[in-house]
Amino acid sequence: MLPLTLLDKIYWLRVSLGALGGVSAELLTGCKVLIPPPASGGACVGGASPDYSTGILLGLFLYIATFYLLKWSVGKSFDKDQQRKLYTTGVGSFLMLFVFFWVLLFTLGITYLNL
Repeated sequence: MLPLTLLDKIYWLRVSLGALGGVSAELLTGCKVLIPPPASGGACVGGASPDYSTGILLGLFLYIATFYLLKWSVGKSFDKDQQRKLYTTGVGSFLMLFVFFWVLLFTLGITYLNL
């Protein structure tokens, strides 16, 4: 087995943060949805409406935080022409896993209110 390069470590860091971020987005911002929903659409217990913007902002914050953390810690080891790799390494996997876990837990109805 080959040792992990720095870009491999960055990729797996972002993959794991994408999965944890999706779980966090649902657990922290999700709400227990009423079944069956009222005629006006989905509503949470207590009359609140689901808040999706906080979950999206959490995902953006996590990704931007990893970029600045990596730029500050290992960014000096990259040449100027390879600085773009700090932005792009793992972005697709981060996004897909973030959305997958968020939608999965939302579909299953798992929130902090259920735990």
